[in-house]
Amino acid sequence: MKHTSKLLSSTQIRGLTKVGDAYFPGDGELPSFSRCGCVEHADAAIELLPADDLASLKTLLGAIGIMPGFVATSLVRLAEHGPRMNGPLGVGLRFLRLGLKGVVTSLYYSGEVGHNYKGPTPLEVLGYHVKVYTADVDERDAKSTQGPSGSIAACRGLK
Repeated sequence: MKHTSKLLSSTQIRGLTKVGDAYFPGDGELPSFSRCGCVEHADAAIELLPADDLASLKTLLGAIGIMPGFVATSLVRLAEHGPRMNGPLGVGLRFLRLGLKGVVTSLYYSGEVGHNYKGPTPLEVLGYHVKVYTADVDERDAKSTQGPSGSIAACRGLK
């Protein structure tokens, strides 16, 4: 079954998958971007983008969606050189890199996978588990009928 999106066309989803596989092709225990199916959660990753940014991303993903895979991979590799380049080309490549790498990295390391994927998530393979310390909030909540106030005091599990 093909994934459908409320925000992206099938061509744009194909472009996002090509970019994702260029960054996360899978190796050893880590699944590829396409295999883990995290693209099913693309809408959640991009739904709050400003309208102009979303339109630009959709245009870019649509163009990548019709490119041969090796051209998409070459574009990603070129974008990775942006931080080392000066001038207008470097600026453009840095923006390209930020837009493409940001969305696929967010999806890949979100902990979310596709409904057909049965393997471990990339976070599970890496043994990375984020835990938020909430005992101080829970304690205040038990003492107050108004609920907790302020911020969570500490986070654990971040390495």
